[in-house]
Amino acid sequence: MGKFRVPSKTNKYYIPTEDYITAVHWCLRYPSWVSELKLTPDTSRAITYDQEKVQTSGDYDPTVELAMRRAEISRKKMLLEDTVRACVPEALYNFMILHVGHGRTYFQLEKEGLNVSEYEFRKYKQKFYYEISQKI
Repeated sequence: MGKFRVPSKTNKYYIPTEDYITAVHWCLRYPSWVSELKLTPDTSRAITYDQEKVQTSGDYDPTVELAMRRAEISRKKMLLEDTVRACVPEALYNFMILHVGHGRTYFQLEKEGLNVSEYEFRKYKQKFYYEISQKI
């Protein structure tokens, strides 16, 4: 990744540089979440569990561990997708997922059919990173 363009302090979507970089790198985990959810078996149907429940048994149960891991990854994936949906018009949803989740640049997206100005796209991106930084 190159240099990050953090919104200025006068921008309504301003977040501190450290929070911005954290949000960017958190979002770049999206492809690994998607592939892990595709590759790992869904064991949640084989057990009943509650994420809030404290287990009294000291025994390690790989089925429960896998189900809990899948639930956490699924929650993160849905958080990113729902935040993108809330911040951009439906026509830009796939482009924004490619940008924030896969690291594609505005110019790469433009070649793939993105038809908004760079300024407008940057405003949507700033709003997204502001919103996601408040949620993670």
